[in-house]
Amino acid sequence: MKTPMFFTLLSFAQILLIAIPPLGSADLVSCTCKKTPYAILCATALRFDPRSSTADTKTLGLIMVDKVEAHAKSTLTTIKHLRGKAPHPRTKQALTSCEQSYRIILSAMVPPSKEGLTKGDYKFAVEYMNAAANDAPECEAGFGGSKSLLNMSRV
Repeated sequence: MKTPMFFTLLSFAQILLIAIPPLGSADLVSCTCKKTPYAILCATALRFDPRSSTADTKTLGLIMVDKVEAHAKSTLTTIKHLRGKAPHPRTKQALTSCEQSYRIILSAMVPPSKEGLTKGDYKFAVEYMNAAANDAPECEAGFGGSKSLLNMSRV
């Protein structure tokens, strides 16, 4: 199964949220993203946001949490659309479970992550992003080992 972008963004967010001392470097994005598993994708995702050009580590973390939030909202919209068309009850059940997971990510994990970053409590923010990272695979597992409709809808 193809790894959803959500997991990739979470892996970046987790690394970015670790208290990295502010660097005097003019390119914190490059220095930070080199420490991630997907440096090019990380840098591209961050540079797409205009805030990154003058960002400190906290702001880079906020950018990534914002991207996780946007992706979760997009996924929730996709879930609602697919659930209405799903012919099989097992598929509808999996989509309903996914919807609950993504609603929890949006309501109970993203806001505390942002608050933790804003207050400088990076560890707190990482804990919530880790929890979100754990909820997303549970959603995918609900499709019973078959290809997730969520991944297929993004191809």
